[in-house]
Amino acid sequence: MRSNFLNALSDFRFLKDKSYPDRAALKLVGDRYRLTAAARNCLFRGVVSKKAGAQRIARLLKPEQLCSLPLGIDWFNVLITLESYLKGHPVFIADDGVLRDSSGVHGSYRPGSVTPRATTEILKTIISLLPESISIYIDSPISFSGDTALSLRKELERLTTIPFTVAVIPSADFPLKSFRGVVATSDSIIMDKNESIFDLPRYTLRRSFNFQAPDLSLLSGTIFS
Repeated sequence: MRSNFLNALSDFRFLKDKSYPDRAALKLVGDRYRLTAAARNCLFRGVVSKKAGAQRIARLLKPEQLCSLPLGIDWFNVLITLESYLKGHPVFIADDGVLRDSSGVHGSYRPGSVTPRATTEILKTIISLLPESISIYIDSPISFSGDTALSLRKELERLTTIPFTVAVIPSADFPLKSFRGVVATSDSIIMDKNESIFDLPRYTLRRSFNFQAPDLSLLSGTIFS
């Protein structure tokens, strides 16, 4: 028998492809199947229209394709996904082929006990890709953004000779939407503005923890049934 989550997933995908408003469709489906907040977050972050999904998947690069290309990183977007995994929260492959998490945190983010580990693994992975340059963008409204930038600069100076910049700005979206190179983010607005996308969290989890993330539909058996 299909779980409530799988039924909700099917219904939400149908409504998404019919261009129903996201929030209204999520409330309709979530209320009908009595989904938890985490399950609703997974639907909201994981389901995209077939057209958008296909376009983004076509733009995803493999790790070996990043060598000698400029790499722009949506730092908190990447970091929060890694931290979600380390905290034991669900992470999954969304309909557009990109790793996402169920946390729903961004503006409310604060560093925690897993932050140093997540940061170290991300930086080691970035350096292993041998990009031409590294441009990290940090959202200034998020708590401790200045401290985060200072820490990243020190670590990168210690770890690599690859040219890098770490910028604290009001929104990482603005420079990344026009970035000339590869962008590392799961932000749909940024992804839809760039021709080259790299799933840095997914590759970091595979490289550092040998973790293969499940598709969204496979979460239901252990978490939302």
